[in-house]
Amino acid sequence: MRLIALLGLLFMLPASAEEAASIDAQPDDGQAPELSSEHEEGNEPLEASPVAWEWLRAPGYDTLVCPFRGQIDYEPGEVECGLIRVPENREVADSRTIELNFIRIPARGEDADGNPVEVRPDPVIYLTGGPGVHADVYVSRLKDHSLVEQRDLIILEQRGIGHSGDFCPFFGDLNRAEQIHPDWHDSQLAALDVAARCIEDARARGVDVSAYHTFENARDVKALRLALGLEDWNVWGISYGSVLGQAYLKVDPEGIRAVVLDAIVPLDLQDLMRIAHWHDRNLEMLFAACAEQPHCRRVYEGLEQRYRSAIAAITEQPIELEVKPDERYPTGQAYLFQDLLVGLPFMLLYEESNHPAVPAIIDGLTRAADKRDETFFRAVALAEMRGGVGMSAGMSMAVRCLDGYVAGGAANAPREFRDHALLARAFGSEAAIAEADRMCREAGLAPRDPAQFALVESGLPVVVANGAWDPITPVPLAEYILPGFSNGRLAIFPHAGHGPTRSLDCAGDFMNGFFDDPTAALDEDCIEQGGEAAQYIAPYFQTSAMVRGLVMAEENRKRLRGHAIWAGSSWLISLIGAVVLLVAWSARVLNGQRLRFAGGSRLLVFLAAATATGYAAGLGAAAYATSEITEIMLLFGMLPWAMWFAWLAPASVLLAALGLVQLWRHRPNLPPASRLGLLPVILSVFSLAAAGLYWDLWPL
Repeated sequence: MRLIALLGLLFMLPASAEEAASIDAQPDDGQAPELSSEHEEGNEPLEASPVAWEWLRAPGYDTLVCPFRGQIDYEPGEVECGLIRVPENREVADSRTIELNFIRIPARGEDADGNPVEVRPDPVIYLTGGPGVHADVYVSRLKDHSLVEQRDLIILEQRGIGHSGDFCPFFGDLNRAEQIHPDWHDSQLAALDVAARCIEDARARGVDVSAYHTFENARDVKALRLALGLEDWNVWGISYGSVLGQAYLKVDPEGIRAVVLDAIVPLDLQDLMRIAHWHDRNLEMLFAACAEQPHCRRVYEGLEQRYRSAIAAITEQPIELEVKPDERYPTGQAYLFQDLLVGLPFMLLYEESNHPAVPAIIDGLTRAADKRDETFFRAVALAEMRGGVGMSAGMSMAVRCLDGYVAGGAANAPREFRDHALLARAFGSEAAIAEADRMCREAGLAPRDPAQFALVESGLPVVVANGAWDPITPVPLAEYILPGFSNGRLAIFPHAGHGPTRSLDCAGDFMNGFFDDPTAALDEDCIEQGGEAAQYIAPYFQTSAMVRGLVMAEENRKRLRGHAIWAGSSWLISLIGAVVLLVAWSARVLNGQRLRFAGGSRLLVFLAAATATGYAAGLGAAAYATSEITEIMLLFGMLPWAMWFAWLAPASVLLAALGLVQLWRHRPNLPPASRLGLLPVILSVFSLAAAGLYWDLWPL
C-alpha cells in the first residue's frame, strides 16, 4: 500500500527529532529584532539574533470563528479560537509574517460526575504531534480530557499545518497516475517526486521552507504565550510534541512552570530511526504475551512464523489488482505491498485499546496473504484514501528533513537491513531511503547543525512518561533523555501504547496533581493500574462481510443499498411477526380463548421469527462491541461470542421449515387470515437467513 510506504519514508511514523539552535533567554526591550540577511540555502543555519518577544503583544491576537465549527460538537464557550502573527523565519532579515491558528479549551470547573472543582490559574499548552497533524484532531479528542476539569488547555496549530498555512494541501492527490507503480522501489521514488514538487511549488509561492523546523516551532510557542499575556504556563507534549517540548525548554525556560513529556523522541534522535529494530522488539513482546494466555497460545500456535513467511511472500510478489478506473486509480491498476502486512499491526499498537485484537488481526492478514484474497486486498485498496487523520504532509516533510529524521533513517539503514531485513524492507527500500536524504539536501532542506541537537539539561520539574508498549517511541528512548533533567522523574505505564497521558482515564488527574505540586509524589496508582494488560481475542468469528461490503460500496453502491433493504426488511418483518404472535398469544391467554390444534405451527413460526430477530440483533451487537476495540478488526471478523448468534441463522431456518410443514399439514385447522399472516413471517426468516449466508455470517 503506497500510503504506508510514503509515511515510512517521510512523515507519519510519529514524531521525531529536533533541531535548531539553543536560544538563551531574550531581553525585553520593546524593539523589533534586527536579523542578519546573510543566509544561503544549504549553509549552516544562523543563530537567531536576540529577539524582543514583547513586540508581539502589541497587536495581541485576533479572535476567530473556529475553522472546525460544525465538524466538532461543542457548546458555546467550550472551545475558543484565535490567530497570532509571527515572522516566518526569525533567522533572516525582512521575513514575511504568517498567521498561526490556536485553540483554547477553558477549564470546565467540574469533574466527570458534575461535582464542582477548583479551577487552577495556570494553563497547559499542548504541543501537537506528527509532525503535521491538524489541531482539530486534538480538539476532538482532548476537549473532554479530565485535565480540562481544572485547567485551561491551549493548542497551537503549528506553522505549515491546517489553518496555519498548509503549503502542500493536495500532497499525494496530484497526478495519481504517476504515483502508481507495480514495483515497491519505484512507488517510493514516485512519492519522493511528489515531495520534491511540494517544496519547489511552495518556494515558488514565496514560502520559506527552511523556516519549518522544530526550533522555529518552539519560538512560535513562546510567541503565543506572550501574545496571550501569560507569565508562564505548564507544558504537555506527546510524540513530536515531546521533542518540541525539549526545544521549547531551551527557547523559553523562564516561561515554564512544569513539564510532562510523553512518548519520547530524543532531541538528538539517537536510535529513534531504527524503526525495524523497534518493531521487531514489539512483535517479540506481543507473541510472548500471547503465549502466556492459554487460549491465545492454542489458537495462534505457529502464527509468528506464518506471519513472517506471509510478509516475505508479498515482498517477493506484490498484490496486483484490476479496479474500476477512477480519480484515485486512473489506470485501473492498484498494487499492494508488504508494508500493509507490517504497517497495520505496527500502527494498531499505538493505542492500547486496540491491543486485544492485534494477534487476531495478524492472523487475518496472514490468512489473506496466504490465499492472496482478492476481495480483501481490493477492499483495502479502495478504502485507502478514505478518512484518516488530517495531516499536513509538506510541513511534516520539511521538519523531517531539517531536523534530521531522513538523514538519520539513511544513516541507520545499513544496520537495519543487516539485522532486520524482512521488516526493514517494509519500511522502505535501502536505495529509496538514501534517495530521500539526497532529495532533502537538493531541495535546500539539509539537516541543521548537529551541535544544536545536544540533549536538554534543565532543573525544571519534568515528568518523562512512556507506554511500555509504544511501538515507535519505546521506553529506552525515555530512559535515554532522563539524566538531563536534574528534577525529572520517569513514569512508565506498563500496559499503555503511544501517549498514555492522552489516552488513560486517570491521566488528567495524574497531570493535574503534578502541576498542582511538582514536588509531590506522582500518582503511582495511575501509572501501575491506569490500564490493564490486553486479553487477546482468541478465537474470533471469521467473516468476510465487512470487506465485501467495502468493495460493493465502492463499486456498486446501488446494489449495496438493495442488499441493505433486503436484509433490513426481512429482519423487520421477522420482528413484527414475533411481536404480533406474542401479543396474540398473550391476549388469548387473558381472554381464556382456545384455538383448534394446528400442530404447533404458530409456536414454531414465533420461535423462528424470534430466533431470526436475535440472530441479526446479536451480530449487530457483536459488530458494535468489536468496533469499540478497533474497527479494523471487522475486516477479519468479530468477537468470539458472535459465533453463538451466528448459529441462530440455521436454527431459525430449521424452525421456520418445521413451522411451514406444520402449517401445510394442519391448514384446515387454521383460518385463512392466520395462514396468510404466518406465511410472510416464515418467508422473512428464510430471506434473512439467506442474506446472512450470502454475507458470510453463518457459522460455516
